[in-house]
Formats: sequence, C-alpha cells, structure tokens
Amino acid sequence: MKKNSDLEIASLYAQSIYDGAKSVGDLATVYKEMMLLREVLQQDSAEFKKLDNPLWPLEEKYKVIESIAKQFGLCLSMTNTLKLVIENRKAAVFPLIVEEFIKNYQDANNIAEVKVITAINLSEKQDKLLKEKLAQIFNKTIEVDYDINPQILGGLIIQYGTNFIDNSVKQKLNALEQLMKGAK
Repeated sequence: MKKNSDLEIASLYAQSIYDGAKSVGDLATVYKEMMLLREVLQQDSAEFKKLDNPLWPLEEKYKVIESIAKQFGLCLSMTNTLKLVIENRKAAVFPLIVEEFIKNYQDANNIAEVKVITAINLSEKQDKLLKEKLAQIFNKTIEVDYDINPQILGGLIIQYGTNFIDNSVKQKLNALEQLMKGAK
C-alpha cells in the first residue's frame, strides 16, 4: 500500500515540477538536471534519504541541498525544488519523483531511453548509425545509455522498456552450444 501512495506522491511532485519548469521556460534544463540527479541517486540514494530525518534541523538540511546544488551546478528552480521536497519530508520518495519527471518529459517529447551493452566503446560513426536505426525501429528520438561489458565478447545487447534484443557473441555461442548438445 505504501508503494502506491509513494508513487502517487512522486507523480504529483513530478507533474508540478514539470509544469513549473515549463511555465518559466526551464524545462530542458530541469530535464538535464534530473538526468544528472538520477545518476547520482543510482550510485547512492541512502545519503539523500538521510535528509528525511525529522531530528535534523531544516536549516542544516538546506545547507546540504545548497552544497549539492553548487557541486552539480543545479539551477535555482531545481535547488528550490529540492528544498521543498526536504521541507515536506519527502526525501525518501525523491528517486521516484526523478523517475516520474523523466518519464513525463520523455513521453511529452517522444524520447526513447535505450540501454545498450557493448564489449567495447562504439566509434562516433557506429553510435550515429545505431541511433538512426533505433529511431527507425521505435519511431522516437533516441537517448542511449551505454554500458561497456567485455564479457559479452562482441555484438550488442539492446534494452528498451520490456523490449530486449540480445545480439551478443556470448549469446550466439550459448545458443550454438545448446544446439550441439541437442537441448534445443
């Protein structure tokens, strides 16, 4: 039950942030900052959740927020948003707020966020070609999040929502091994 209410709260905050940023013409900036904050939160959201402690004075929490804002170069509207979230004791749901905002922005701007796992870094030409092909497949503007994993040996693994394309050498070798064992 709590998860649903957290998601509802996050959705309301995300929509309010979206509407506010749009009304002042700051939407693209706030989106970039939300993407940055998502990355930071994925590495360590526990530190941010500590800001929800009711025993810690609000002024001290504001100092932490201002330090974070300065460290990452956040705009004033994002800094104020963080302060509001802290003031309302919703730091624990901030990662959900970030995800909901990003989802709203991407839906409104026809953007598909695709995760691509490769064995090595792609060249600029390969990156451009991959984005063009993915844009044709999904009929959206593509934002690629690359992950380098040498264990796949070669090829690509592409993940978009529930769509999963495994065209890695490792997967092909595993399929060949299963075929040779007669398991298929």
